[in-house]
Amino acid sequence: MRRYARTFEAPYGYRARVGLIVVGPNLNPTHEIARMLPDYVEVRETRIHMEPVVTVEECMKLSEPLGQAARVLAEGLCSPILGNRSAIAFACTAGSLVGGPGWDRREIEMMETATADFPCYKASIGGQGKGIPCTTTATAAEEAMKFMGFKKIVITGPYIDEINAKFKAFYENSGFEVLKVTGLGIRDLYEMGATKPSDAYRAALEAVVPEADGIFIACTNFRCSDVIEQIEHDTGKPVVTANQATAWHLMKLLGINDVVEGYGQLLRKVPRV
Repeated sequence: MRRYARTFEAPYGYRARVGLIVVGPNLNPTHEIARMLPDYVEVRETRIHMEPVVTVEECMKLSEPLGQAARVLAEGLCSPILGNRSAIAFACTAGSLVGGPGWDRREIEMMETATADFPCYKASIGGQGKGIPCTTTATAAEEAMKFMGFKKIVITGPYIDEINAKFKAFYENSGFEVLKVTGLGIRDLYEMGATKPSDAYRAALEAVVPEADGIFIACTNFRCSDVIEQIEHDTGKPVVTANQATAWHLMKLLGINDVVEGYGQLLRKVPRV
C-alpha cells in the first residue's frame, strides 16, 4: 500500500500576515521585506500607480489611493477564522514624507480608517476600532532609528536633491540632527530598481561621517539588504534601511520578537518595544 507523508494542514498565514502597498514600477520592496521577516509570516501586496519619474508632485499623489489599496489588502488579510494578526505598510519612503511633518501619520489614519469596518478588525488595537494596524516606511524608519538610539544621522539613497531636501526637513522635525544627505541623482524608478547592492554600499561609505550615530539608507526600491552587514562592519556604524525598517516595524506591530540574522543590528535587537 502506498504511504503518504503527513501534510501540514494549518492555513497559510495562520500565525501572521502582512500586506504591502507598493508603488507600481518598483522592483525590490516586496522581495527585500519578505526575506527579512520570519518564514511563517505570509506577505501579500497590492500596487498603486505612479509615473516612473520621481518628482515631489508625483510622490504627493501617492497618498490619494492608499485607503482603497489598504481596503483591497484587507479583503485578503481579514479572516474570522485566522483572527486579526496582520498589519499593513505603505512601502515607500519618499511617498510617506514628501508632504512634510505629519504626512505619514495622515496616511496611516487613511489606511486604518479604510479597514475599520471589517468585522474581524473592529476590536483591534486595544478595542478602539481603528482597523488593521498600519505603518509607512517613513514612520518605520523614524521609529527604528529612535529604537537604535540614533540622534545624529546621515541619509543616503538614489534620489535627486529636491527629494533629499524633503528627507532632511522631515527627519529634523522628528528630532534628529541630520549631518549629511547624499543621493545618486536618479529620477527614473526603473533605473532605481536596477541599482546593485554595490551602489548602496558605495553610497553609504561616501555619506558616513565620524560623528554620526548611524546611517539611514532611504528608498524601498534601492536594493541594499545584502550589504547591510558589510556596511556596518566597514563603517563601524549601525545601519537602518527603508525595507529593513519596514520589516522591523511590521514585526513590532504584530508583537513578533524573533531574532532575524543577516540584515544588521536592528533585526537582531529584541524585544521590539
